[in-house]
Amino acid sequence: MVQSQTYTIPFISKKEIAKDTFSFYFSRPKEFEFIAGQYNRWILPINATDGRGASRFFTISSSPNEKDFISLTTKIIQSDFKKSLLQLKEKDEIKIFGPMGQFTLDENDTRQQVFIAGGIGITPFHSIISDVAAKNISIPIILLVSFSLPEEVIFFSELTEIAKTHDNIKIVYTVTHPKESQLSWTGETGRISREMIEKYVKNVKNIPQSVFYVVGPPPMVEGTEKLLEGMGITPSNIKTEQFSGY
Repeated sequence: MVQSQTYTIPFISKKEIAKDTFSFYFSRPKEFEFIAGQYNRWILPINATDGRGASRFFTISSSPNEKDFISLTTKIIQSDFKKSLLQLKEKDEIKIFGPMGQFTLDENDTRQQVFIAGGIGITPFHSIISDVAAKNISIPIILLVSFSLPEEVIFFSELTEIAKTHDNIKIVYTVTHPKESQLSWTGETGRISREMIEKYVKNVKNIPQSVFYVVGPPPMVEGTEKLLEGMGITPSNIKTEQFSGY
């Protein structure tokens, strides 16, 4: 595991990828190495007045094989940190401390890997799946990700394109409130349930032996853990990470 340390990195650009959701791109130091699924502490040169401080923990949403930049992807809310993030200009410098975290794929484990995400919790899976595709790793992977509305969906085109050229990767998006949107949605609807898992996971008999990774808001993670345990998944085969704030 790479040792965490502080780096100073210049801002490159930002891109709005869904409603109120942006990806922010920064130059990647040549010596900065990380494992897909890890996160940094991102530190802005501001004096925050809202009591939440000048730093946040965000997953690195880009893949380790992308050598020129690293990115974070987040929903924008009206905090001092997020406002300052939006106002960054090209070549503005921030600091990061990292990488950190063990929510990473064991590339030697050939069992079926099932990724379950709620909303912005998809970010570590975006990094991991992009990395798996770049390395042509043959581990069977299925991603089940839930968003409230179609306009909140992120990484859909990119990940579904990866799945088209990698038979071991399956991508399933579901929207829980499609009728509240003016955008059309033809994919799955409703929360990620036992029925949905059994519908898409290869060979239902192998589900108890699969490895489950779960990321999202604390209530979603806790509810999914209970669901999986009710399906006979042992706690040792369930890895979780909670996104308590965006």
